[in-house]
Amino acid sequence: MESTGIAEEDDDEEALVRSPRKKEQRPVVVYDIVYSPSYRVPVLYLILKHAPGANIYELLVPISSQPQMQHTGLSGALSLTDHPVTGLPVYFVHPCRTAEAMAAVRGVSSEGPVEYLMLWFGLVGSSVGLAVPVALAEALQNER
Repeated sequence: MESTGIAEEDDDEEALVRSPRKKEQRPVVVYDIVYSPSYRVPVLYLILKHAPGANIYELLVPISSQPQMQHTGLSGALSLTDHPVTGLPVYFVHPCRTAEAMAAVRGVSSEGPVEYLMLWFGLVGSSVGLAVPVALAEALQNER
């Protein structure tokens, strides 16, 4: 074999070995909805993945909703608790005023469960970045 005078990378004992770059993972939010028999409303639980030390208010709560979310109740409307199914620590949107807020939005109308959940997503879900896709909302509207 002819030598070109250029050392092959594999043969260079002094070459720095580059470690493969780790792909930076974006934060992922897993939303769970569990009905609370004590509050008699759905409760929204949030699990943050790949976001160590992230400020949940800055990450999820729209700027327009931050003041009311942070100043509702003793520790805010967004708190830490144990997930009712898994037992793992999670954030949740505190349900203490959900029934009152839903009554104000619903008025005296008597919609079914699908309409209730659509209103609930708009009221509770939108406060932490959860929304019903437009195509699904339209499909549900057309089914009525």
